[in-house]
Amino acid sequence: MLFCGIAAATLAASGASAATINLIDLGGVTGSPAEQGFKIAAGYWASVLSNNATINLGVRFAPLAPNVIGSTGSTRSDTTVAAWKNGVIATRSGYTLDQTAVLPTLNADGGASFVTNGARPDGNNDTAIQFYNDGATTSSKVLYLNTSVQKAVGIYTGPSNQRDGNVTFSTNFNFDFNPLDGIQSGHMDFIGVAIHEIGHALGFVSGVDLLDAYGYPSGPGAGTLGYDLNDTSIFSALDMFRFSNDPNNVAPGSGPTRDLSVGTASYFSIDGGLTQVNGNALFSTGAYNGDGRQASHFKDTPSNKGGCSGYNQLGILDPTFCYGEMGVVKGLDLAAYDAMGWNLNFDVLNNLGYQRTTAQIYAQALGVPEPTSWALMIAGFGLLGGAMRRRARTTAVTYA
Repeated sequence: MLFCGIAAATLAASGASAATINLIDLGGVTGSPAEQGFKIAAGYWASVLSNNATINLGVRFAPLAPNVIGSTGSTRSDTTVAAWKNGVIATRSGYTLDQTAVLPTLNADGGASFVTNGARPDGNNDTAIQFYNDGATTSSKVLYLNTSVQKAVGIYTGPSNQRDGNVTFSTNFNFDFNPLDGIQSGHMDFIGVAIHEIGHALGFVSGVDLLDAYGYPSGPGAGTLGYDLNDTSIFSALDMFRFSNDPNNVAPGSGPTRDLSVGTASYFSIDGGLTQVNGNALFSTGAYNGDGRQASHFKDTPSNKGGCSGYNQLGILDPTFCYGEMGVVKGLDLAAYDAMGWNLNFDVLNNLGYQRTTAQIYAQALGVPEPTSWALMIAGFGLLGGAMRRRARTTAVTYA
């Protein structure tokens, strides 16, 4: 647990939707160009999410490690798969995705089944080992669930002032804060990256990253735990929609299976793995033992295949941003949130061609009255419950 004494600036970013996002300045934001950028990014999410949920996010503008644009730590806690599933059913909308998405079938003990990575005799996970988890382990019964998603599905019981995540942007980069005239060469799209990072705090994460980071042969934490991560809660709500065609024939029978292993060509599916949403919804497979990108993202579109254009990426949750690239939120992005328990203010499954550039989002924000103004307030000691897992944002640099 992390206790922080902070002088905070808060913003309630809410529009026609029921969702509210409070931004709490943890340093360097108020009075900087980042202030408006964070506000517009949060306002976008609040405008498309319709759950009656209030999300608290800490924001900071400070130096980070080289090549890391932004970093998001999301607050999570143990939640049974059954509680999450029941919450989704109780709060889902009447739109097509909510009414048709296939939720995991649970065994008598409340466990979901999936392929995942096993452990060596010493207890440490090895990404070269795969096994079929039939719902017997803690990892199959208990999610390590974002508090933001808990709020979305109506099962959050923690303190109302707890932060649901912290988002830090690096002052080491040149950012373009006004995308109306495009993104300047040699600069990063601040609003696009902010929408991406806030998206992680809202639940776009995967426990596969933990297996990757602590798994042999190449995880930086390999061999340090001494226990199998499947004996703990590690997976997310989004992981319940992560499938593969079972290339190693680990699962019983034939056909697709839920697949929470590192390095496997897994994809986002809402029909039990039969199809990928929108025809192409591959996930990244692991920074260390997979394809080189964190599993908490869609598959990277490489720069030599047009990946430095947001239009060519699968969505804003692509793992990389290029200098001069304008971010584009797509229907596939929003479908992932709809599946995990957020509700949207439109029928995304029948509108998967949805696209919004950060220029459009910026223009829309400027065209409506501000719902609130930034107000300074003194916060006491805030409790950030649960473990904070850092999410590094990778840079893809291109030159004309």
